[in-house]
Formats: sequence, structure tokens, C-alpha cells
Amino acid sequence: MNRIIIFLFILSSINAIGQKKLKIEIDNPEPRVGQSVTFSINVDFLTDYFKNEFGKSIEFTRSTSIFGMQSDDFVRVIKFKETKKYEIGPFNFEFNGKKYTTEIIEVNVLPQLPMENGLWLRKTEFDGQQYLILEQLISNESDQTDNQNGGYSYTIGGVKPEGKEFAELKEDLTKGIELNNYSSSSTTLRPEGADIFDNGFSYSIIKYKIKFDDNFKGEYIISEKDFINFPDKFDIGKIKVER
Repeated sequence: MNRIIIFLFILSSINAIGQKKLKIEIDNPEPRVGQSVTFSINVDFLTDYFKNEFGKSIEFTRSTSIFGMQSDDFVRVIKFKETKKYEIGPFNFEFNGKKYTTEIIEVNVLPQLPMENGLWLRKTEFDGQQYLILEQLISNESDQTDNQNGGYSYTIGGVKPEGKEFAELKEDLTKGIELNNYSSSSTTLRPEGADIFDNGFSYSIIKYKIKFDDNFKGEYIISEKDFINFPDKFDIGKIKVER
């Protein structure tokens, strides 16, 4: 029995050595239930195949990668419906006589936000990179206007009140720590079961990559002074950035 186990282990090791490892990338390192997550796997070997096979007789039209650049990646967008930690991969396949495998990644899916005014900041890490994710909800107001024909117009879910701006973090956080805003978006959210005339919330999410200077060691606790447009009466908790 032990010989069989050793043989299988050696065989698996040989197969693994002959495989090319492909990297999985995602655009949302810690999504919430219902949020879209874009998965990307680089398959540039397909481009090499077509170039070798057909030469100048073909023209490539590339897809868009998760960072908005043209790429040779295989891209899929999914939404998670449950709060838990998912393990994705490895994906094993063979193409043109060569074996390929992807790495294994873990995606931690958080619950949906409560439909109320609030500001949420959290730190997470993915593939060795630390991130800060800032989310905010601002209750909307109606922009209904009447017209001369007795009708009216309005925006479904309402609009963000004039003069209220979304909060954001200062990119020069402190000496030795910089933030890179690599992704931000805003939209209107409405509570489940809301009537068509009910006002919803303006939602903002900003994802920052944390960049440390080579000689930085220690920790830094984020406070209100690190924000622009910090709203009143909100507590972000104790968020510690450290290296």
C-alpha cells in the first residue's frame, strides 16, 4: 500500500512539473453578496498559437481586462449569493499537447450592507497585496418635477442631495504609506421590495492598494483626519495598517 502511495505521489509530481502555472486575477478582493466579481486568467498562449498557425492572414481584436486594458485574458463575471469563503481552482486543461493549471485562490464574500446611511472602511489582503475598501451609503431625495402638460418626471430611486459628497481617503496616508485608488464606482441602490416611487441610496465604493516604502516598518491607525468629505456622526472603527 505504501509503495502505491509513493508511486502516485511521484507520478503527480512529474505531472505537476510538466504543467505551466497560470495566474488568476480578480478585480474585487473581498466582495459582498450580490456584487460583481471579474475573474481573469491569462491565456496568451492561444494568441501565440494563432500567430504561428495563420501568420499575417488574421487580425486580433482583444478583450478588455479587469483593469480596463486590452489583454489576451479569459474573463468571466460572476456574483456570489452566499456569505462564506470560497476556494476557486485549480483549473487543469491541455492545449496543443501542453498541460496547463491555474493556482488556487480564496475569495471571502461578506454580507450585504444594511440599507441605511453609513460609512464602512475595511482592510483586506489578496495574493500578498493589502487593500483598503471604502463604502458609503447616502439617502437620496426625490427630484420629481411637474411639466406644463400636467405630467411629471423623476429619477427612480431619487438622487443624492445637493452639497453632499462621497468620502474618500487621502492618498498620502502618512510618511512611508501611500494609497493607490485603482477602482471606484457609484450607483443607486434600493431596498428589496421598494415601491417605484420610493427613494433609495447613493452608493460609493473605492478600492485602494496600500503601498509601503521599502524602509517602512510599524503600524498606522486610520482616523477622521485621513479623509476628505468625512461625514458627521460616523465611527469607522480601528483600522490598522501595518507592515
